Amino acid sequence: LKEDVLAMLTGEKVMVNTNTFQNDFSMIASKSDVLTALIHLGYLGYDADMKSAYIPNYEVATAFESALQTGSWKEIAAS
Repeated sequence: LKEDVLAMLTGEKVMVNTNTFQNDFSMIASKSDVLTALIHLGYLGYDADMKSAYIPNYEVATAFESALQTGSWKEIAAS
């Protein structure tokens, strides 16, 4: 998941299987579930043709970068 978030911060799209998500935020069991939940919440965009997620705009990218700086991924954000 960390690698996918970092890839999206550089403008890449990452593959996601939205079919496994059960629309229950208490039952998130995989990376695809996390990404699908973030798509549902509006934090990520979804390219249906490519079946991939991406960071949709500067404001969301800034929020992800801030979370990386303040969370347990500080060493990754510094790279």
